[in-house]
Amino acid sequence: MRTIAVSNYKGGVGKTTTAVNLATIYAKRGLRTLLVDLDPQASATDYFGLYDKAVQERRSAVELLYANAAVEDIAFETGTEGLSVVPSTIELVDQNELLLREQRLRFALDDCTGLYDICILDCSPTMKRLAFSAYLAAAGDGMVVVPVKLDSTVMRGTALTVNAIESIADALRVPTPKWKILRTCVPGLMTNAEATGAEVLDSYFPDNQFETLIHASSKVCEGSWQWQPVATFKPDSRPAKDYERLAEEVLHG
Repeated sequence: MRTIAVSNYKGGVGKTTTAVNLATIYAKRGLRTLLVDLDPQASATDYFGLYDKAVQERRSAVELLYANAAVEDIAFETGTEGLSVVPSTIELVDQNELLLREQRLRFALDDCTGLYDICILDCSPTMKRLAFSAYLAAAGDGMVVVPVKLDSTVMRGTALTVNAIESIADALRVPTPKWKILRTCVPGLMTNAEATGAEVLDSYFPDNQFETLIHASSKVCEGSWQWQPVATFKPDSRPAKDYERLAEEVLHG
């Protein structure tokens, strides 16, 4: 099983949108796919209507990380064949992270590696052990996808995220996960501000960017209002095709 973490410490960059679309696309391609929601905001969980069930049945990332539950005991099947989800709840924000072992997520995923072909981790936009656990889980042949928007804050979360990926791997003596920057919400015609953001990325991270760009489109927002990834909501739209290309690039990256 290959583990792909989607992370950026800057919010509003398309992190959950990217995670949900990648997971959906891989499942539709016939890959046994696991999506783990590590964000207390639980947006990825809401895409699949699992929040209330997760609370009622106490099957969530809380039990996975803090109660040593097995993935197969808490993952929910979804309406998309081949796609299972470990949901999140707001309770995740109340946990004492000092009790979270950094390798817990990695070990839990190792234990279920025969059940899935690929795992997507939707990370919390905070510099805490939740994100560090995801980076460790993606070490080796995994990858961290870092979505960014080409605005004046382009470097704020990006630099923090990249530094955290490299420093946590070094501190715990594990291979640094591969990481690449994904440009999201890219307009068809860039303004001077967005062109400046692109130049900044090219200057600091010339060799760690995906060729694929995710173009801005109202279809992404329309789909989110119905809790549908654009890959399902409007599969012929430009961003849906962008995510298809990204899915291919991640698989071979």
